[in-house]
Amino acid sequence: MSKIAKSADPETVYFGSLQQVIDEYDLLHQTYRIIVAYGGESKINLHNIEPIFKPYVDYVLVCPQVRFKTPILRKMLTPVGIPCEDIEMRTFGRMDGKKALDDILALAQNLER
Repeated sequence: MSKIAKSADPETVYFGSLQQVIDEYDLLHQTYRIIVAYGGESKINLHNIEPIFKPYVDYVLVCPQVRFKTPILRKMLTPVGIPCEDIEMRTFGRMDGKKALDDILALAQNLER
């Protein structure tokens, strides 16, 4: 994630932990065009989807290491309208932060359509 974050334009893309993004959402939302929050999939559960995820999260991208959990995450997120997709293993595994960021942003853009 750090190489991906370093390749982003700091004027338009913000990278931060999920809790950081939630805590500072109003300011971040006014300042940045794109906000990328990272955190473990264990942060998503049935008790916090409505109060935590729905107001702040447009979509969830799952890293290859935990893609086996994608079906469970989709089952929880779909009812509240939050798409959940896997990040391609090649995209995540590349050490080219710019390419990985471009691929992730393209995937996110496709999810918005």
